[in-house]
Amino acid sequence: MSETAFVAERVTPRVPARIRARKLTRLVLLYAILVIGGLLMMLPFIWMLATSLKTRAEVFSTAPFSFPSGLHWDNYAKMWFALPDVTFGTFFYNSVLIASLVTLGQLITCSMAAYAFAVLEFRFKGPLFALILATLIIPFQIVLVPNFILYRNLPWPFSPSGNWIGTQFPLWVWAFFGGAFGTFLLRQFFLSIPSELADAARVDGANPWQIYRYVYLPLARPALATVAIFTFMWSWNDLLDPLIYLRDLQSYTTTVGLAFFQGEFVANWPQMMAAALVSLVPMITLFVIAQKYFVRGIALSGLKG
Repeated sequence: MSETAFVAERVTPRVPARIRARKLTRLVLLYAILVIGGLLMMLPFIWMLATSLKTRAEVFSTAPFSFPSGLHWDNYAKMWFALPDVTFGTFFYNSVLIASLVTLGQLITCSMAAYAFAVLEFRFKGPLFALILATLIIPFQIVLVPNFILYRNLPWPFSPSGNWIGTQFPLWVWAFFGGAFGTFLLRQFFLSIPSELADAARVDGANPWQIYRYVYLPLARPALATVAIFTFMWSWNDLLDPLIYLRDLQSYTTTVGLAFFQGEFVANWPQMMAAALVSLVPMITLFVIAQKYFVRGIALSGLKG
């Protein structure tokens, strides 16, 4: 044995075979648990896909996870034009529009409020932030009736009722007035950004708005992606508010549109599952695009368990 090999062996001692086998066993068990957990979480989607390709008779005459007799892709075309007065694309467009406006409003207002609470100094900063956080513990059922009364008293001449009831405004206008969750998450992220960057920008003559626009916002992309995904998901899955405020079939969202596939005695499960899978496309697309920033934003903003 050469002197170099002898020194290397002394510096890096061999790991006993028993310890290596134990580590390998733990690694295999960990991956096996993760694979099994992933498959269990995929079962509802597999059932939805299989059901969307079956006939109505096969849904009740075969096992839930059985393969259909044929790939009935026509269920998707029938679903799209199932309703006589409106297409499913109208519901889809309304959901995309409302969820996009809600997401945009929350990103703008919550980032501004978070920047103020994290960087700027003003009186009653701590109590005001505590008051905003306190709104997180208020159940939405408590503010349901006051919000309805508020929107009913706001005039809108182009609405048949003369107020905001029957329009899509109550579903997205509130987002441009901020939100407690987005403000808290973004503030936590802004606090992790070194204050020396803002000090250097002030030395160069930047005002608070320029510091917010050119220093904090570019660095906050992970947190902004996290807020965007959560907000878009909550708005997209909202069923109660569209049922309360909307009156016209042309203004309904996908969550309400899915209910039209439920008949009086039996549901049209193939078309309903086809519509449900189509309604998942925007959320999956958004998550795939922002996945890298989303995971980093969860890790750096203090939301991980």
